[in-house]
Amino acid sequence: MITDEIIARAKAHLRSGQAPEAAQLLLTVAAQPGLIEREYDDAMNLLATALASAQQVRAAATVFLYLRRPVEMRRLAKSHPIDTARAELLAERPGEAARFYRVARWPAHAAIACERARDWPTARALWEEVSGDPRLREDPYVAALVSFNLGRVLNKLGDEPGAHRCRVKAMRLLEEAADVLEARGLRDRAFDCFQVLLTLGIETGSFENLAEGYLNCIRILREDHLKYYALQYYEDFIGKAETAGEHHAVATILHEVAEYARNLGLPFHTALRLREAQAWQRAADGILASGGAAELAENALLAAVGAYTTLGFHARAVQTFKSIAGLPLEEKRVARYKNLAVKYAEARDESSQTPALPDYLKQPVQYPDIWNVDVIEWEEQGDPVEACGEILLDPTIPNYVRRRALTARLTPLMAVNPAHPDTLAALAERLGEVQVYAVLSPLESLFERGRTNVRGAVLKAARHLYFKRTFVVINRGVQDPEPAVRRMAQDAIAALHFPHAFDPLSRLHRESADPDIRRAALQSIGRIQSLEAVEYLVGVVVHGQQDERLIARDLLLRSDYSETSRALATAIEHEQGDVQRLLAQIRYQRGER
Repeated sequence: MITDEIIARAKAHLRSGQAPEAAQLLLTVAAQPGLIEREYDDAMNLLATALASAQQVRAAATVFLYLRRPVEMRRLAKSHPIDTARAELLAERPGEAARFYRVARWPAHAAIACERARDWPTARALWEEVSGDPRLREDPYVAALVSFNLGRVLNKLGDEPGAHRCRVKAMRLLEEAADVLEARGLRDRAFDCFQVLLTLGIETGSFENLAEGYLNCIRILREDHLKYYALQYYEDFIGKAETAGEHHAVATILHEVAEYARNLGLPFHTALRLREAQAWQRAADGILASGGAAELAENALLAAVGAYTTLGFHARAVQTFKSIAGLPLEEKRVARYKNLAVKYAEARDESSQTPALPDYLKQPVQYPDIWNVDVIEWEEQGDPVEACGEILLDPTIPNYVRRRALTARLTPLMAVNPAHPDTLAALAERLGEVQVYAVLSPLESLFERGRTNVRGAVLKAARHLYFKRTFVVINRGVQDPEPAVRRMAQDAIAALHFPHAFDPLSRLHRESADPDIRRAALQSIGRIQSLEAVEYLVGVVVHGQQDERLIARDLLLRSDYSETSRALATAIEHEQGDVQRLLAQIRYQRGER
């Protein structure tokens, strides 16, 4: 039925006192995220009226949460303190929201609301309450976030010794959590640890924390082949290091990023190399100005010479030799540098272009407040209704996403039996349609406590969630005792082939005992556009089992990734015998010579 007809029938049901029937009809309109805003909102107003008439007050309050109408939401949510708290946040009254979160025994949510209200003493008491939660003993990551948040509040209160103790504790726990998470293959969660660590460095002025956070974030981004994000983090780190006067670190980072850009074939690597040379010169100036050893300045200037020479800027290299000759070094070395300056005095800079770094890579990195977001997730304990409530509350999330979250939240709230497996399965599928990171925790929770059809629905939802964390539930699915669930996990693996899925997919291929799972993982790897994925396929051709070698061969034949030809040529050079001939045949069949 078209929307106008649905709304007309719903109005007729309302006039005849059949509010539940009207609400069910209007729910089908709620599930249409593509409707124009006025038409959608008019239908949702009618849905809220129908739900309130049917005494489904929490569902009606949810619709008003979507519509961002706090007065009506507050009126309906009187017996639900969490919903009332969200209504107060909609009304820009965070202090009142904190009061209702405390009634609901959500001290972390209450503490965050108090911070918004700038009620620092109450926020301190609440974070101290959260820090005493016994569950944190087994969760160093969340414990670190709680300590980080408490330290920030203590800093606002002027308690610097207490803030320092919290920061030290947070740093220790973050490093511990990152090690554990990486060992378990959860590099995306380890990345979160390092983001908090670099934020700690920014806020405290600790360059050691700043560098550790940035360098590990960059390492993970590079390993996941997110090259442009890695370059943005490099550029952001360089800016922070320059502000801190860490010239030696700036030069070292620029050397690393210039090599990285060159290996990627990016034209602006020469501009980075030029900046490296200039940074080495500033580092030498800084060493001398601070009374450092002349030999250290000499080393920095020699590094500048190397960078200039790589670019063909020979005249600048000679000028740098003259600078070194002016250092208070032993006579023999001074004489050597003077001789070099004289010998190459006629050297000229080669005319070469140095394309500038694109503006989009210079944009400051926006760091999400994961120290709040992940504590909120922890306190909600995977409750899908509450996770969708957070999505609906967030004004920065696009309306089409909020509409899907509305439909998902209404699924159990409007159900006769919210805990029925069929309801939970429908809820899982709705959560998958929301397609944001925040739904992963409730999906993991549904999988853990759900029956076979619920677990299958969770894995069906996973096919739409392009996050590394999605593989947490997929990895559970591949080990499920029910064949039907394992097949759904296999289907999800086959659907997920985005760049940073390579790591979990390759783990599945290497470690799974199920040949169907291994084949699905290999097929998805073959659809990832990255050099690492191509090299993995080549490795399977060289070392894999016969059936998988044929799959990898076919994937290489069909690959349209720009680096496939080069990877094959490199492999041919290093192999011999039958394997070499097979790789050469693949290259020939691709039409390459």
